[in-house]
Amino acid sequence: MYQAQYYHSGSVASSDAICEITDDVLIVKVGHDDEHLTLARSDVKVKSKLGDLPREIVLPNGDMLMCPSTGPLDNWLDGPSGATIFRIESKTSWLIGSVILVPLLLYVVFAHVIPQVAISLAAYVPYSVKQIASDQTLSALDYSVLDVSTLSEQEIQSMQNSFNELLEQISTKNPRYRVMFRASESFGPNAFALPDGTIVFTDELVNLVDKEQALLDAIFLHEVGHVENNHSMQLVAESLFATLAISYFFGDLSGALESFLGVGSSVVHNQFSQAHEWESDNYAIAQLRVLNRDPADFANAMRVLQSLVGNEHEANSWFQSHPMIQKRIDNAKRASEESRNP
Repeated sequence: MYQAQYYHSGSVASSDAICEITDDVLIVKVGHDDEHLTLARSDVKVKSKLGDLPREIVLPNGDMLMCPSTGPLDNWLDGPSGATIFRIESKTSWLIGSVILVPLLLYVVFAHVIPQVAISLAAYVPYSVKQIASDQTLSALDYSVLDVSTLSEQEIQSMQNSFNELLEQISTKNPRYRVMFRASESFGPNAFALPDGTIVFTDELVNLVDKEQALLDAIFLHEVGHVENNHSMQLVAESLFATLAISYFFGDLSGALESFLGVGSSVVHNQFSQAHEWESDNYAIAQLRVLNRDPADFANAMRVLQSLVGNEHEANSWFQSHPMIQKRIDNAKRASEESRNP
């Protein structure tokens, strides 16, 4: 028999109670009356054992029983597996092991499992969905940060003709490509691809490379690489699964963990994005080779962009969505040298 406290639902007052386990049932006597409750394990709800703290047992009527933690009661509540888990949790070696293994598990999930799942599922998104998402995204950007291009009709037509010639000479999986031009002080010199094959160049980027078509073609092929490899949909899926994983592992935590999870999620997302950039870089370089063009065109385009960024530090690479520009330049230069000296 065990002395316990009986709390009535909706009240902070308690009554003395006696608990006894007999024939695999819990018998609870409250006060000095002869009346008692006979409860099967399936009738009650209980939280996991925490050290030697009293066990909180919620009864079917909402009342709660606070019983001291004892071997027979713990076995009745948790079964043999619960006792085993408690013994494992109580061992220092297992505690130290969990401190090492849990971060390792999280790294594997966020750095490898989620990206692979995202890549697999993104391949099943129908093109009609990509069109809708792209149209809505472009409309939102036109409303907020993009302006009408100030380039002349002749300049735009000349660039589009060059891009169309490239598409005619390479093999692509995406059914449609279109190139659009916008002015944007917010985006500055930039180009980006939407999931359906819409590629947007800013006037600032066109002017930054002095409208040199060879450099624009190299950048265009990089953006085609994003579309061909379905990177936009993969990022959407990756962000969704990362959010679900964080909620699963950490629950509804906030406060102190909020900033940590924000940084962690950003690092994972940026590394996934950097992988996309490398894939698109190599796609552009490979297509330049197919077209019998020099991959140095891509290196030169990156070199112009580098003039805006300035010096980069290796330590910051984990917090950047793009790889370090110098590494991208070196990668394209190596490809150029290999093309000249096969």
